[in-house]
Amino acid sequence: MADNYLEKRMEELRSGKLAIKKVIPGIKPKARRVLIAGGCHGIAREKALEYRKSGCRVAVFDSDEVTGKQMAHDHGIRFHRVDIEDASAVCNEMLSLLSAWRCVDTIAGKEDICNILHKKITDWKESLPIADKSDIEIVIISDINQS
Repeated sequence: MADNYLEKRMEELRSGKLAIKKVIPGIKPKARRVLIAGGCHGIAREKALEYRKSGCRVAVFDSDEVTGKQMAHDHGIRFHRVDIEDASAVCNEMLSLLSAWRCVDTIAGKEDICNILHKKITDWKESLPIADKSDIEIVIISDINQS
């Protein structure tokens, strides 16, 4: 009886009815891809960890290499060391991220840097075959500390 079961399962596998899916632990197969600009400290860090706990792929752009690498190690966050005040450096790192992820679903950070990244991605959508054609959600993270 057990042999018959295994034979049927092998037949299903060969015919394509039963598929084996490669799964990365902790990341949903269709997980949202979130970029946090300046995400190593304060509200941005909390937001990055919140997205990660909900199963999203998270990338953090920040100049604090020690904290960023620690976040990457502890929480599975992708860290890119970049000065977020330098728009051209951020755009260069964005190209690196897009080549790895193909697109970004959400950008979170200060309003000015989010607007720059959104505009660049919109410009790149037409010229880069790796960029997705979907809309990007923008989340503005305020610098105001909550007491």
